Amino acid sequence: MKSVYDIVCSYEKVKLHLEKFPDDKKKVYKCIDEIKGGYSKNAVAGLEKFLDKTFVKLYDGVNLEVPEGFELKEVLENYHVVICPNHQSHADYIAIQYVLYKRYRLPVFIAAGINLNIFPIGDLFKKCGAFFIRRRFDDEIYKIAFQGYIYYLLKTDKVVEFFFEGGRTRTGKLLPPKFGLFSMILDAHTKFGDNKKPLMFIPVSIAHEHIPEEGAHAKELSGAKKEKEKPTQLLKLFKLFSKKLGTVHIRFSEGIIVEDNEFDLKKKTQDLAFETFRRVGKAMPITPSALLSLIMLDEAAGALTWKQIESKALDVINYCEFMDIILTKSLVGDEALQSLRTAMDMFINNKKVELIKKEKLNQVFYKVQDNSRVHLLYHKNMIVHHFFVPTIINSTWFNIFNGSIKTELALKKFLLVKRKELKYEFYLPQTTEMISEGLKIIEYAVGRKVIGLGEFLNLSMDDLYKIATKVRRFSTALSYIYEAYYISAVTVKYLGETKFTEEKYLQVSEELFLMEKEHGRVVKYSEAFTIPKMKSTLNYLENLKLISKNDKNEYEVIDHKKVNTLIEKFNRDINDQVAINIKFNSDEN
Repeated sequence: MKSVYDIVCSYEKVKLHLEKFPDDKKKVYKCIDEIKGGYSKNAVAGLEKFLDKTFVKLYDGVNLEVPEGFELKEVLENYHVVICPNHQSHADYIAIQYVLYKRYRLPVFIAAGINLNIFPIGDLFKKCGAFFIRRRFDDEIYKIAFQGYIYYLLKTDKVVEFFFEGGRTRTGKLLPPKFGLFSMILDAHTKFGDNKKPLMFIPVSIAHEHIPEEGAHAKELSGAKKEKEKPTQLLKLFKLFSKKLGTVHIRFSEGIIVEDNEFDLKKKTQDLAFETFRRVGKAMPITPSALLSLIMLDEAAGALTWKQIESKALDVINYCEFMDIILTKSLVGDEALQSLRTAMDMFINNKKVELIKKEKLNQVFYKVQDNSRVHLLYHKNMIVHHFFVPTIINSTWFNIFNGSIKTELALKKFLLVKRKELKYEFYLPQTTEMISEGLKIIEYAVGRKVIGLGEFLNLSMDDLYKIATKVRRFSTALSYIYEAYYISAVTVKYLGETKFTEEKYLQVSEELFLMEKEHGRVVKYSEAFTIPKMKSTLNYLENLKLISKNDKNEYEVIDHKKVNTLIEKFNRDINDQVAINIKFNSDEN
């Protein structure tokens, strides 16, 4: 049997390099030693026993859902399998390996950041299938050795896994896919010749009820630098045993099969990466903690009774069931309300939500702690992309009602503008999907089939009110984003007479945000300001050609008039949504 070194060195790029530079063989071997993972049955069995005893102290379990009829061992007989999950927590490595080993007893080789190759966990991870990858590929010998190792994994029929986002999300939103490993795997597969098994990329959606790193993520959102992994961090794990982190939900989507050899590698890579991204987003389940976060953060400063929370939650659940949005099993049927109670208890025990007792009113209210809103935002962001379209429909009916939209062309333009506004935010449906979903929402609201956008324009006032009633739960779901855009536009107007850096922009935007939050009439949500959010608004403004960046990474305003128009637009849009929300909440109460 050929060794890993022999197979890596037989890979075309490595082979050609060594023919020119034979003395580099030792360097190639050294890179392989740095990269390669192994699979020790004793190490995996020992880890399994350890997790059997410790995982239950932290988690209620790992829920694995696969497509009907899916059997991994059978799939492996016909395909080279590559598993592509999103990435929320360091616990993802362990959860996926643990549950796949429990169910299938098969080794999985997982791409892990080189930052995790630290004593003593690095050696353990390697023995359990992890192979390590540097953040930068500026060393040519390392680059071809790594590509050769990918070739080795496929050649020896290993199950390969990598996190397609390239790193953990700090916000809860899916990150755009990184193309590197997609490209390397596709390229390596073409070197097998015609007589080979096809590739199957399996998109995997991971959703945590709570994540161990939520405190660190919240600090990073406020501008703190990412803390470098170090051995002493392991000691912090013991502090977690005082918490409950709920369930980890892992959902496999149908595999994406690549059979052909003849393709444009760049285009194929991008198409494959974004198809994986879309499928993971579509299959992201609504968890009890995410649903509670969506509901609780809708209240910018107020508090809710449990009766109000239940009513809002059941509305969202009913909507999800009609629209085929995936719910965790715990939110289906009679278990739903009890699952929400359990999730709320976890938020209270973890000091994210406080109970406010009003004895004279004989009422108990639930309120998110002010310093914990950004923690709950992480969970809301996991699922908020599912509610992008109903939020837009909410704006649409209002503009039809007040006469701002009168023609089908104006309606299409409005929808496209709304989609473009959030292009840099999170997973979005494609334009045709968005229109199709919008029509289904109207059908859900009015109780009959709606054929096209033209029919939307001709709905009666009664039908428009029905739509408003059905989508009111999502009327302010994206308000924190629009508030961030508003602050961003106000900031560049303030800085508009001079060139400015990203650092200066962030400093000024934070001060303006705090002033607006305290004294203004537009900004209501404290989670509207986070560092990643404000950085992404710069991309948005640059795309609109309101600002430009020079080769010194300095920005300047290039269209002051459009900046003023944008400020007025977001001011109007935000206040319209607040007014709609107040009206329907008062009707409800």
